[in-house]
Parts: sequence; structure tokens; C-alpha cells
Amino acid sequence: MRARAVGILFNPHGEVLLMRRRKEGRVYATLPGGGIEPGETPAEACAREMLEEVNLVVEPLREVLTLENLGNREHYFLTRLVSGEMRLGDGPEGVRHSDENWYSPEWVALERLEDVNLVPADLRRLLPALLETE
Repeated sequence: MRARAVGILFNPHGEVLLMRRRKEGRVYATLPGGGIEPGETPAEACAREMLEEVNLVVEPLREVLTLENLGNREHYFLTRLVSGEMRLGDGPEGVRHSDENWYSPEWVALERLEDVNLVPADLRRLLPALLETE
């Protein structure tokens, strides 16, 4: 089983940061995150992945969920923005970005989550509750 760390970031307008994807003809959205490297804590991986994927320095505040998803153990962290300008980062996503395999970070209002093919789908219920506790 692969371990992953995922960041949950809300902006002051109550929108959540998602990574829109098109891969193998499928369009969907995820929260930014990726694999935990050897010697890295899940929180450290979360911060690194957010910088690599969406060019933002974040502070992981607390782990709010651990999920088994598609053979991965995923650690979800509520995060706070420290600095940066949101854009596709310079990590592997920026390098692999192409017409067939694209990545597009965007802020999505919680009311629009039903319109987004968010994976895993259970996050649609979790995210509004997390915004209330922030």
C-alpha cells in the first residue's frame, strides 16, 4: 500500500483548492497531494506536495482524515496559506502537463462541488464540515 499526503486549503471566500485533471480521456478533480517520500512525515509531504503542485507554501494544521483509496493510504490535512501565488507548480505535474494529461488548479465554491467529478466522492460531505471548523 502506498502512503499519500493531501492538503485541504480554503480561501477567505469559502472556496476549496482543487486540482482539475484530464487523464486518459477522463475529467475529474482531486485535492492536491501525492506520495510520501522515505524519511518524510505525512505533514511534511503535504507541505511539499502543495508547493510542487500549486506553488503555495502552506502550514499543515491538523490531520482530519485517513482514507484507504485505490490501494493508497491517504492522510488529509487541513492547511493554512503562508505564501505564494496559486498556479500549476514546478513539480512533476508541471513537467508532465500536456493536452492529453493536464492539470489545472482552481478555487471551487463548496456549493459547486456537486458539479465537479470530485474523487474520492466522499469528500463532498467532508469539506463543508471542515470549513465550519476552520
